[in-house]
Amino acid sequence: MHELPQDKALEFIKTKKYGNLALCGRNQPYCIPIAYTHTDAALLLYQSSRGRALEYLEENQRACFEIHDIKGFRDWKSVIIEGWISRVTDPAELRDAIRRIEENINLIEGSYEDAAQAITSGKAGGVYKILIERLSAVQS
Repeated sequence: MHELPQDKALEFIKTKKYGNLALCGRNQPYCIPIAYTHTDAALLLYQSSRGRALEYLEENQRACFEIHDIKGFRDWKSVIIEGWISRVTDPAELRDAIRRIEENINLIEGSYEDAAQAITSGKAGGVYKILIERLSAVQS
């Protein structure tokens, strides 16, 4: 196992679209696969529905996000990101985040305004960002 340099780790993150979000609430860990978009200082996540993950992050804003590419036992890469997760609530930031997510992942159907309205009205889960506090990356 070898550590990846920071620039190679960021390059790897930008090539992927899905990872695993780990949260902890009620003294119980919980992990879900989720699509993401990378910005300079954060990961943007879109959760279309409300559920346990959203309940947990409202209780505890510490998050861990894992991204991997496994081709075989001796051919893999993994990145772990630790940081603070929060719901994007500012209308301008929310519209910008939705645009970025749509450009990179193509998950949101309809207009950005419709998606933002559904999120702010509580009909959709929301957009979240993880501020990257620590990033570690290894490869085989």
